[in-house]
Amino acid sequence: MVKKGKFKLFSFLLESYLIYYKSINKNSKLIAFSILECDNFLRIIKPLNEFLLNKYLFYYSIQLNIPQKRKTMIIISFIGEKRSNIDKFFNLIKEQINNIDKSISFLRNRKLKRHFLHVLSNNIEGGANSMKQSNSLVLKYGDNLKFIQIHQINCDSLKNQMVPLHSLLKALKNFNQKGYMVFNVRTNNRQKIVTNAYFLDIKHDVASNSINIDKEINQLYNCELFKKSNPNISSIFRILWRVNVSDNFYTINNDADIFFSLSHFNFHDISKFNTQFVKNLQLNNLDYYCLKPNLFFIEEKFLFLILEDYNLKDIKKLLEKFFSQYFIFILILNHKEYRKLIESNEVGLLDNLKILSFKDFVMLDFLEMNKENLLKNA
Repeated sequence: MVKKGKFKLFSFLLESYLIYYKSINKNSKLIAFSILECDNFLRIIKPLNEFLLNKYLFYYSIQLNIPQKRKTMIIISFIGEKRSNIDKFFNLIKEQINNIDKSISFLRNRKLKRHFLHVLSNNIEGGANSMKQSNSLVLKYGDNLKFIQIHQINCDSLKNQMVPLHSLLKALKNFNQKGYMVFNVRTNNRQKIVTNAYFLDIKHDVASNSINIDKEINQLYNCELFKKSNPNISSIFRILWRVNVSDNFYTINNDADIFFSLSHFNFHDISKFNTQFVKNLQLNNLDYYCLKPNLFFIEEKFLFLILEDYNLKDIKKLLEKFFSQYFIFILILNHKEYRKLIESNEVGLLDNLKILSFKDFVMLDFLEMNKENLLKNA
Protein backbone atom coordinates (compact mmCIF):
# COMPACT_ATOMS: atom_id res chain seq x y z
CA MET A 1 0.00 0.00 0.00
CA VAL A 2 2.74 2.46 0.99
CA LYS A 3 6.15 1.02 0.30
CA LYS A 4 8.68 0.91 3.14
CA GLY A 5 6.47 2.80 5.59
CA LYS A 6 4.71 1.65 8.77
CA PHE A 7 1.89 3.67 10.28
CA LYS A 8 -0.49 3.62 13.25
CA LEU A 9 -4.13 3.69 12.14
CA PHE A 10 -5.44 6.30 14.58
CA SER A 11 -2.20 8.22 15.10
CA PHE A 12 -2.41 11.19 12.74
CA LEU A 13 -2.04 14.96 12.77
CA LEU A 14 -5.00 17.09 11.78
CA GLU A 15 -4.03 20.47 10.39
CA SER A 16 -6.61 22.60 8.61
CA TYR A 17 -7.30 20.94 5.23
CA LEU A 18 -4.96 17.96 5.64
CA ILE A 19 -4.59 14.82 7.74
CA TYR A 20 -0.97 13.68 8.07
CA TYR A 21 0.42 10.26 8.91
CA LYS A 22 4.11 9.86 9.70
CA SER A 23 5.80 6.48 9.41
CA ILE A 24 6.98 4.99 12.71
CA ASN A 25 9.98 3.15 11.29
CA LYS A 26 13.30 4.55 10.07
CA ASN A 27 11.90 5.47 6.66
CA SER A 28 10.57 8.99 7.21
CA LYS A 29 7.53 8.73 4.96
CA LEU A 30 4.62 11.13 5.13
CA ILE A 31 1.22 10.37 3.71
CA ALA A 32 -1.50 13.02 3.75
CA PHE A 33 -5.21 13.11 2.97
CA SER A 34 -7.65 15.80 2.00
CA ILE A 35 -11.36 15.46 1.25
CA LEU A 36 -13.50 17.51 -1.09
CA GLU A 37 -17.29 17.48 -1.50
CA CYS A 38 -19.05 18.28 -4.74
CA ASP A 39 -22.43 18.00 -6.43
CA ASN A 40 -20.96 17.07 -9.79
CA PHE A 41 -17.49 15.53 -9.82
CA LEU A 42 -17.43 14.77 -13.56
CA ARG A 43 -15.90 18.14 -14.45
CA ILE A 44 -12.84 17.60 -12.22
CA ILE A 45 -11.97 14.00 -13.18
CA LYS A 46 -9.75 15.03 -16.08
CA PRO A 47 -7.78 17.62 -14.01
CA LEU A 48 -7.33 15.08 -11.20
CA ASN A 49 -5.97 12.58 -13.70
CA GLU A 50 -3.53 15.19 -14.95
CA PHE A 51 -2.35 15.74 -11.38
CA LEU A 52 -1.78 11.98 -11.09
CA LEU A 53 0.23 11.88 -14.31
CA ASN A 54 2.33 14.83 -13.12
CA LYS A 55 3.01 13.09 -9.77
CA TYR A 56 1.30 15.80 -7.72
CA LEU A 57 -1.02 13.16 -6.27
CA PHE A 58 -0.39 9.67 -4.91
CA TYR A 59 -3.98 8.65 -5.69
CA TYR A 60 -7.55 9.85 -5.38
CA SER A 61 -10.66 7.87 -4.46
CA ILE A 62 -14.27 8.60 -5.34
CA GLN A 63 -16.64 7.53 -2.57
CA LEU A 64 -20.30 7.04 -3.49
CA ASN A 65 -22.81 6.58 -0.68
CA ILE A 66 -25.31 3.72 -0.81
CA PRO A 67 -28.09 4.85 -0.79
CA GLN A 68 -26.94 7.87 -2.75
CA LYS A 69 -26.65 11.35 -1.34
CA ARG A 70 -26.54 14.55 -3.32
CA LYS A 71 -22.88 15.27 -2.65
CA THR A 72 -19.98 13.00 -3.57
CA MET A 73 -16.78 12.79 -1.54
CA ILE A 74 -13.37 12.56 -3.19
CA ILE A 75 -10.39 11.65 -1.02
CA ILE A 76 -7.06 12.84 -2.41
CA SER A 77 -3.79 11.44 -1.12
CA PHE A 78 -0.21 12.74 -1.16
CA ILE A 79 3.03 10.99 -0.28
CA GLY A 80 6.51 12.39 0.33
CA GLU A 81 9.24 13.07 2.84
CA LYS A 82 8.69 16.82 3.30
CA ARG A 83 5.50 18.48 4.46
CA SER A 84 6.41 21.62 2.54
CA ASN A 85 6.17 19.72 -0.77
CA ILE A 86 2.83 18.16 0.17
CA ASP A 87 1.49 21.56 1.22
CA LYS A 88 2.65 23.10 -2.06
CA PHE A 89 0.97 20.44 -4.19
CA PHE A 90 -2.23 20.60 -2.13
CA ASN A 91 -2.49 24.39 -2.46
CA LEU A 92 -1.92 24.17 -6.20
CA ILE A 93 -4.61 21.51 -6.61
CA LYS A 94 -7.10 23.33 -4.36
CA GLU A 95 -6.66 26.55 -6.32
CA GLN A 96 -7.10 24.89 -9.71
CA ILE A 97 -10.10 22.80 -8.62
CA ASN A 98 -11.83 25.85 -7.15
CA ASN A 99 -11.18 27.75 -10.38
CA ILE A 100 -13.02 25.01 -12.26
CA ASP A 101 -15.96 24.84 -9.84
CA LYS A 102 -16.29 27.31 -6.99
CA SER A 103 -19.07 25.26 -5.40
CA ILE A 104 -16.61 22.47 -4.50
CA SER A 105 -15.86 22.42 -0.79
CA PHE A 106 -12.57 21.25 0.72
CA LEU A 107 -13.26 19.96 4.22
CA ARG A 108 -11.19 21.20 7.12
CA ASN A 109 -10.52 20.63 10.81
CA ARG A 110 -13.25 18.74 12.70
CA LYS A 111 -15.43 18.22 9.63
CA LEU A 112 -12.47 16.73 7.74
CA LYS A 113 -11.71 14.37 10.63
CA ARG A 114 -15.36 13.32 10.98
CA HIS A 115 -15.76 12.46 7.29
CA PHE A 116 -12.37 10.76 7.14
CA LEU A 117 -13.27 8.40 10.02
CA HIS A 118 -16.93 8.01 9.10
CA VAL A 119 -16.32 4.97 6.90
CA LEU A 120 -15.38 3.14 10.12
CA SER A 121 -17.33 5.13 12.72
CA ASN A 122 -17.88 8.65 13.96
CA ASN A 123 -17.45 7.36 17.51
CA ILE A 124 -13.84 6.24 17.12
CA GLU A 125 -11.50 8.51 19.00
CA GLY A 126 -9.05 6.30 20.87
CA GLY A 127 -9.30 3.43 18.39
CA ALA A 128 -11.32 0.25 18.09
CA ASN A 129 -10.93 -3.46 18.53
CA SER A 130 -11.03 -5.41 15.29
CA MET A 131 -11.47 -9.07 14.49
CA LYS A 132 -12.22 -11.28 11.53
CA GLN A 133 -15.42 -13.31 11.42
CA SER A 134 -16.04 -15.50 8.38
CA ASN A 135 -15.84 -13.08 5.38
CA SER A 136 -16.44 -9.99 7.49
CA LEU A 137 -14.30 -7.56 9.41
CA VAL A 138 -15.83 -6.76 12.79
CA LEU A 139 -15.15 -3.45 14.52
CA LYS A 140 -16.01 -3.08 18.21
CA TYR A 141 -15.99 0.36 19.74
CA GLY A 142 -17.63 0.53 23.15
CA ASP A 143 -20.82 -1.53 23.06
CA ASN A 144 -21.24 -1.07 19.30
CA LEU A 145 -20.39 -3.53 16.55
CA LYS A 146 -19.94 -2.89 12.86
CA PHE A 147 -19.66 -5.68 10.26
CA ILE A 148 -17.89 -4.80 6.99
CA GLN A 149 -17.79 -7.00 3.91
CA ILE A 150 -15.79 -6.10 0.80
CA HIS A 151 -17.11 -6.90 -2.67
CA GLN A 152 -14.70 -6.34 -5.55
CA ILE A 153 -16.20 -4.88 -8.74
CA ASN A 154 -15.31 -6.01 -12.24
CA CYS A 155 -14.90 -2.63 -13.95
CA ASP A 156 -14.74 -4.11 -17.46
CA SER A 157 -18.54 -4.39 -17.38
CA LEU A 158 -18.83 -0.75 -16.30
CA LYS A 159 -16.29 0.47 -18.86
CA ASN A 160 -18.13 -0.95 -21.87
CA GLN A 161 -21.49 0.25 -20.51
CA MET A 162 -22.86 -3.31 -20.19
CA VAL A 163 -23.75 -2.13 -16.70
CA PRO A 164 -24.29 1.64 -16.33
CA LEU A 165 -22.99 2.81 -12.97
CA HIS A 166 -26.22 4.64 -12.10
CA SER A 167 -28.13 1.38 -12.67
CA LEU A 168 -25.80 -0.52 -10.32
CA LEU A 169 -26.24 2.09 -7.57
CA LYS A 170 -30.01 1.90 -7.98
CA ALA A 171 -29.92 -1.91 -7.81
CA LEU A 172 -27.97 -1.83 -4.54
CA LYS A 173 -30.54 0.56 -3.10
CA ASN A 174 -33.39 -1.71 -4.25
CA PHE A 175 -31.69 -4.64 -2.48
CA ASN A 176 -31.64 -2.48 0.71
CA GLN A 177 -27.86 -2.38 0.83
CA LYS A 178 -26.02 0.27 2.83
CA GLY A 179 -22.40 1.26 2.61
CA TYR A 180 -19.99 2.86 0.16
CA MET A 181 -18.76 2.25 -3.36
CA VAL A 182 -15.13 3.29 -3.74
CA PHE A 183 -13.15 3.86 -6.93
CA ASN A 184 -9.45 4.10 -6.11
CA VAL A 185 -7.75 5.85 -9.05
CA ARG A 186 -3.99 6.04 -9.65
CA THR A 187 -1.34 5.54 -12.34
CA ASN A 188 0.39 2.24 -13.05
CA ASN A 189 4.01 1.62 -14.05
CA ARG A 190 3.18 2.45 -17.67
CA GLN A 191 1.69 5.82 -16.71
CA LYS A 192 -1.85 4.65 -17.49
CA ILE A 193 -4.83 5.73 -15.40
CA VAL A 194 -6.21 2.67 -13.60
CA THR A 195 -8.87 1.99 -10.98
CA ASN A 196 -9.62 -0.61 -8.34
CA ALA A 197 -13.29 -0.54 -7.34
CA TYR A 198 -15.20 -2.18 -4.53
CA PHE A 199 -18.41 -2.01 -2.53
CA LEU A 200 -18.15 -1.79 1.27
CA ASP A 201 -21.23 -3.57 2.62
CA ILE A 202 -21.78 -2.22 6.15
CA LYS A 203 -24.13 -3.72 8.74
CA HIS A 204 -24.63 -3.27 12.48
CA ASP A 205 -26.30 -6.67 12.84
CA VAL A 206 -24.73 -9.59 11.00
CA ALA A 207 -28.14 -11.29 10.66
CA SER A 208 -29.86 -8.27 9.09
CA ASN A 209 -30.54 -8.32 5.36
CA SER A 210 -28.43 -11.41 4.87
CA ILE A 211 -29.02 -11.85 1.13
CA ASN A 212 -26.17 -13.02 -1.08
CA ILE A 213 -25.58 -9.67 -2.79
CA ASP A 214 -22.91 -11.08 -5.13
CA LYS A 215 -25.35 -13.68 -6.46
CA GLU A 216 -28.21 -11.19 -6.76
CA ILE A 217 -26.16 -8.57 -8.62
CA ASN A 218 -24.47 -11.09 -10.92
CA GLN A 219 -27.79 -12.70 -11.83
CA LEU A 220 -29.42 -9.31 -12.40
CA TYR A 221 -26.75 -8.23 -14.91
CA ASN A 222 -25.89 -11.71 -16.22
CA CYS A 223 -22.15 -11.28 -15.64
CA GLU A 224 -19.62 -11.67 -12.84
CA LEU A 225 -19.74 -8.10 -11.64
CA PHE A 226 -19.37 -8.62 -7.86
CA LYS A 227 -17.00 -10.96 -6.06
CA LYS A 228 -16.76 -11.15 -2.29
CA SER A 229 -13.27 -10.52 -0.95
CA ASN A 230 -11.71 -12.37 1.98
CA PRO A 231 -10.30 -9.47 4.04
CA ASN A 232 -7.77 -9.62 6.85
CA ILE A 233 -7.24 -7.27 9.77
CA SER A 234 -4.82 -5.10 7.77
CA SER A 235 -7.70 -4.35 5.38
CA ILE A 236 -8.91 -1.77 7.93
CA PHE A 237 -6.07 0.50 6.77
CA ARG A 238 -7.22 0.10 3.18
CA ILE A 239 -10.83 0.85 4.11
CA LEU A 240 -9.97 3.98 6.10
CA TRP A 241 -7.52 5.26 3.50
CA ARG A 242 -9.91 4.37 0.61
CA VAL A 243 -7.05 2.67 -1.17
CA ASN A 244 -7.15 -0.43 -3.39
CA VAL A 245 -8.29 -3.64 -1.65
CA SER A 246 -6.68 -5.91 -4.26
CA ASP A 247 -4.21 -5.76 -7.15
CA ASN A 248 -6.99 -6.03 -9.74
CA PHE A 249 -6.71 -2.73 -11.56
CA TYR A 250 -8.63 -1.75 -14.69
CA THR A 251 -7.47 0.80 -17.22
CA ILE A 252 -9.81 3.76 -17.71
CA ASN A 253 -9.47 6.64 -20.14
CA ASN A 254 -8.58 10.14 -19.09
CA ASP A 255 -12.18 11.37 -19.51
CA ALA A 256 -13.40 8.59 -17.19
CA ASP A 257 -16.38 7.55 -19.31
CA ILE A 258 -17.14 4.98 -16.63
CA PHE A 259 -18.75 7.75 -14.52
CA PHE A 260 -20.76 9.60 -17.18
CA SER A 261 -23.96 7.68 -16.49
CA LEU A 262 -24.04 9.50 -13.12
CA SER A 263 -24.86 12.78 -14.84
CA HIS A 264 -28.13 14.24 -13.61
CA PHE A 265 -29.24 14.73 -17.21
CA ASN A 266 -31.30 12.20 -19.15
CA PHE A 267 -29.55 11.96 -22.52
CA HIS A 268 -31.83 9.19 -23.73
CA ASP A 269 -35.07 11.21 -23.70
CA ILE A 270 -34.89 14.63 -25.33
CA SER A 271 -38.11 15.93 -23.76
CA LYS A 272 -36.88 15.06 -20.25
CA PHE A 273 -33.47 16.49 -21.10
CA ASN A 274 -35.02 19.78 -22.24
CA THR A 275 -36.94 20.04 -18.95
CA GLN A 276 -33.73 19.42 -16.98
CA PHE A 277 -31.89 21.94 -19.15
CA VAL A 278 -34.47 24.65 -18.35
CA LYS A 279 -34.23 23.88 -14.62
CA ASN A 280 -30.47 24.26 -14.80
CA LEU A 281 -30.77 27.64 -16.50
CA GLN A 282 -33.15 28.75 -13.77
CA LEU A 283 -30.95 27.44 -10.95
CA ASN A 284 -28.01 29.40 -12.36
CA ASN A 285 -30.09 32.58 -12.77
CA LEU A 286 -29.60 32.74 -16.52
CA ASP A 287 -32.08 34.75 -18.58
CA TYR A 288 -33.49 32.79 -21.49
CA TYR A 289 -36.29 32.61 -24.06
CA CYS A 290 -37.59 29.28 -25.26
CA LEU A 291 -37.94 29.79 -29.02
CA LYS A 292 -38.79 26.12 -29.55
CA PRO A 293 -38.87 23.13 -27.17
CA ASN A 294 -35.23 22.44 -28.13
CA LEU A 295 -33.99 25.94 -28.99
CA PHE A 296 -33.07 28.57 -26.38
CA PHE A 297 -31.91 32.17 -26.59
CA ILE A 298 -29.74 32.72 -23.51
CA GLU A 299 -28.55 35.96 -21.91
CA GLU A 300 -29.35 37.77 -25.18
CA LYS A 301 -25.95 36.58 -26.40
CA PHE A 302 -26.20 33.08 -27.79
CA LEU A 303 -28.48 30.35 -29.06
CA PHE A 304 -28.50 26.80 -27.76
CA LEU A 305 -29.93 24.09 -30.03
CA ILE A 306 -30.50 20.57 -28.67
CA LEU A 307 -30.81 17.67 -31.10
CA GLU A 308 -31.10 13.96 -30.61
CA ASP A 309 -29.59 13.12 -34.00
CA TYR A 310 -27.53 14.65 -36.77
CA ASN A 311 -30.23 16.83 -38.39
CA LEU A 312 -28.46 18.83 -41.07
CA LYS A 313 -31.66 20.52 -42.25
CA ASP A 314 -32.39 22.07 -38.84
CA ILE A 315 -28.75 23.03 -38.35
CA LYS A 316 -28.46 24.82 -41.71
CA LYS A 317 -31.76 26.62 -41.16
CA LEU A 318 -30.52 27.90 -37.79
CA LEU A 319 -27.15 29.00 -39.19
CA GLU A 320 -28.70 30.81 -42.14
CA LYS A 321 -31.02 32.77 -39.86
CA PHE A 322 -28.84 33.57 -36.84
CA PHE A 323 -25.17 32.86 -37.52
CA SER A 324 -24.21 36.44 -38.37
CA GLN A 325 -25.90 37.77 -35.21
CA TYR A 326 -25.19 35.37 -32.34
CA PHE A 327 -22.88 32.71 -31.04
CA ILE A 328 -24.46 29.26 -31.45
CA PHE A 329 -24.14 26.07 -29.41
CA ILE A 330 -25.39 22.84 -30.94
CA LEU A 331 -25.69 19.82 -28.66
CA ILE A 332 -26.09 16.35 -30.23
CA LEU A 333 -27.26 13.89 -27.57
CA ASN A 334 -26.49 10.71 -29.52
CA HIS A 335 -22.71 10.27 -29.55
CA LYS A 336 -22.59 8.38 -32.88
CA GLU A 337 -24.66 11.12 -34.50
CA TYR A 338 -22.36 13.72 -32.97
CA ARG A 339 -19.37 11.97 -34.58
CA LYS A 340 -21.16 12.03 -37.95
CA LEU A 341 -21.58 15.79 -37.76
CA ILE A 342 -18.00 16.40 -36.65
CA GLU A 343 -16.57 14.19 -39.39
CA SER A 344 -18.77 15.65 -42.14
CA ASN A 345 -17.77 18.67 -44.20
CA GLU A 346 -21.27 20.12 -44.07
CA VAL A 347 -20.53 22.39 -41.12
CA GLY A 348 -17.03 23.84 -41.14
CA LEU A 349 -14.88 25.27 -38.35
CA LEU A 350 -16.77 28.50 -37.77
CA ASP A 351 -15.73 31.07 -35.18
CA ASN A 352 -19.25 31.61 -33.87
CA LEU A 353 -20.24 27.95 -33.62
CA LYS A 354 -19.55 25.28 -31.00
CA ILE A 355 -20.77 21.70 -31.47
CA LEU A 356 -21.09 19.73 -28.25
CA SER A 357 -21.31 16.04 -27.44
CA PHE A 358 -23.05 14.95 -24.23
CA LYS A 359 -19.58 14.61 -22.66
CA ASP A 360 -18.76 18.20 -23.60
CA PHE A 361 -22.07 19.30 -22.15
CA VAL A 362 -21.43 17.59 -18.81
CA MET A 363 -18.18 19.58 -18.55
CA LEU A 364 -19.92 22.86 -19.35
CA ASP A 365 -20.08 25.34 -16.49
CA PHE A 366 -23.49 27.00 -16.48
CA LEU A 367 -22.27 29.70 -14.13
CA GLU A 368 -19.79 30.81 -16.79
CA MET A 369 -22.26 30.82 -19.67
CA ASN A 370 -22.97 34.54 -19.39
CA LYS A 371 -19.31 35.51 -19.59
CA GLU A 372 -17.63 36.70 -22.74
CA ASN A 373 -14.53 34.53 -22.29
CA LEU A 374 -16.62 31.34 -22.61
CA LEU A 375 -17.81 32.41 -26.03
CA LYS A 376 -14.36 33.50 -27.16
CA ASN A 377 -12.74 30.24 -26.03
CA ALA A 378 -15.48 27.89 -27.16
